[in-house]
Amino acid sequence: MGEIIADCPPIGNAGGSALQCQREPSITKRWSRSLPRFRPAAAICSAGHLPVSAGDGLRALLDEVFAPANFYVAPALEVACFRENEEITWEIFHGRLLDPAHTREKQTFESWNLFQCTLGGRAMEPLLSLKLDQSRTRVHVVRGIESFVWEGYDAGGNVYLSREVRKWVRELVGTVDLSQFNTVGELRDELICELFYAVVGTSRLPLASVETPLPQFSFGQLFYCYRSPDSAADGHLRTYRELVDKMLTEETTLPERSRLLEVFLHAVPFEEMHAAAGHFVERFSALGQGKMSPEKGLALLLRSVFNDVSLSPYTDLVANTLCFVNALEARGVWSAATATDFLSYLIRQNVRHLTAYDLVTFHHRGANYPDALLLDEVLKDYLARCDKQPSLFLDQPVDSDPVRSIKRRRRRALRQGYLLRRRYENHAVPDQPTSPGENMRVLPVSHPRVPEEQLTQPMSRTKLLFVGNPLTSLSTPNANAVLRQSIADFGHPDELRELGMALFLDRPLGVGKAATEPDATLLTSCEAFSHSIAQERLRFLLQPLDLLTPEECDTWQRALRADTQLKGLTLDAVGGPPRPGVISLSDARRAAPDFIFLRTTAGTLRELFDQYDFSPLTKRFRLALLEQPLNLLLVRNDRGVLVLHDAAHRPRLEMEVDTSRGYRRRGGREVSVAGLRVLRVWEDASENELPALRELSAEAVVVWPRDSEPGRLPTLSAPLPEVD
Repeated sequence: MGEIIADCPPIGNAGGSALQCQREPSITKRWSRSLPRFRPAAAICSAGHLPVSAGDGLRALLDEVFAPANFYVAPALEVACFRENEEITWEIFHGRLLDPAHTREKQTFESWNLFQCTLGGRAMEPLLSLKLDQSRTRVHVVRGIESFVWEGYDAGGNVYLSREVRKWVRELVGTVDLSQFNTVGELRDELICELFYAVVGTSRLPLASVETPLPQFSFGQLFYCYRSPDSAADGHLRTYRELVDKMLTEETTLPERSRLLEVFLHAVPFEEMHAAAGHFVERFSALGQGKMSPEKGLALLLRSVFNDVSLSPYTDLVANTLCFVNALEARGVWSAATATDFLSYLIRQNVRHLTAYDLVTFHHRGANYPDALLLDEVLKDYLARCDKQPSLFLDQPVDSDPVRSIKRRRRRALRQGYLLRRRYENHAVPDQPTSPGENMRVLPVSHPRVPEEQLTQPMSRTKLLFVGNPLTSLSTPNANAVLRQSIADFGHPDELRELGMALFLDRPLGVGKAATEPDATLLTSCEAFSHSIAQERLRFLLQPLDLLTPEECDTWQRALRADTQLKGLTLDAVGGPPRPGVISLSDARRAAPDFIFLRTTAGTLRELFDQYDFSPLTKRFRLALLEQPLNLLLVRNDRGVLVLHDAAHRPRLEMEVDTSRGYRRRGGREVSVAGLRVLRVWEDASENELPALRELSAEAVVVWPRDSEPGRLPTLSAPLPEVD
């Protein structure tokens, strides 16, 4: 069995400069200092600076980061930790582990394994594993998922058939090259980062399997959060109170805190949420928040939860979140306005997402519909708030302009949510929201598998969304008054445009990746507008919703056609070769042919400028927009070149990703080792003159990845992207 880390019986009840020419310093040294950290340096370097090549010291470090005290394990899950030597089938191709049936190669590892246990013993594969390849000085982070897969077998008589079997599938999350680290602190930081993302999923937009959370995390049964070596004697944390008390600390980053809150919302029984919310707030308030109040800090944290959450498989997360929000309000931690604004944000964000990726063309043609279920649950609570406190939504004579703007945004959430919820009433869907990949996973009995034909053949679906539960039955006089006022808001151009606004996602920096290769490069989000969708929704408001008269509908349709202020890039100017299995702005063509792109959201622009250092460009060229990057648009053109446009949608910077040295991942971010090669610059010009073009393709001007600084790490005070 190997050396046991924990007790053997199962535990539980059931860089550098950004602008350089010609040559560059040592790549190894550049990366050792330039890649970002997962946690601030002070939080993970306390054990000193020892050579990572020291065998016993390295094993002690792996013992430390894989210690049971770093895991929250719910009472329903039984696990055991082991350290053992093993020889297993092993081959990596384009960043993915090949199935044992597809390779004959084997390799020997010293492994740190976390196994799920049942009455029949431990599982065939560990849920989570660190595999030390001493000969190649690498540590692989691997996880296991129990799934239904197809395998071939010899049926006799030279006949080979296939059959579905239940087995554990091994997935490679990441590989840590020990030669790239100079200190124990740096290595520790990267290991805890990889283990964290192995549990919660490597992307906030999970398309590939490795990007999705472990099922045990999705059901609130498992969480990883590194704690100091002093806590090693604690063992696994078992209750949600221990989770909050011992893992919610000043050292944890925003991603860790948001995922911890997500697990907390899963783990707390509904009937205990009011008391549990008080306990969470007490602990959260004790953290150093600078000048931020607990009210604002919790609002940002909850937004972060739903910016990163994977709603599939659909669980009680939304219901428990609404209960948590109501408990915060009842305890006086949140005002009614703060709670309302959070729900308003959820609805508006969700509607823009469903406008971009509807349930007809996308989401496996509507097979995976948790966004519609979230909209339904949140909108019902929102309607109740409209009824109880209409003053939060309806304008009053004494209201200032900022207050009127906030109320108009709240009314916008009601109108947009109401419109889309009604649009999907009686829409045919599978028995459970799922995708082909998720349907192959072994989930609890509460989430049975869906017949395959319901996923691939929409005509075979018999379940209808929201059947017998029309939204009109929940309307009240006060809610109807708010809804009527939201229709009158069409006199404001932003409200009329919102009918066709969508939020599309893209990975423009991953162009050097092979097909189906894991991609953790920058995920950008772009606002776009479609006239045809806006016109169609006006007609829907006329009939069948009867919220507009024919005369009003004609008036607003003419206003849309006459709106010449809204300008952007058409789909013809946005493109680049599509990569299989990767999200792209080109997907907008499938949603509507007339989408125009307006801007890249501020949050993703901040991330771009955090990963790459553009400041030397402003010293050499007149580029004021790089000093205050607002209302910019980053897209790939039809040649695959990155183009940064200004607020007037004029090209100002052309770049290409230099893939000659590949990509490197650190701190959960993946960047191009050789940076971004600048091809063209359009410098600022005097008033009434066009930007002046500078050709740079022959000068080898490169934007390198930015040096890591603790102050640049995501913190709770960092603003999150808005959808307004």
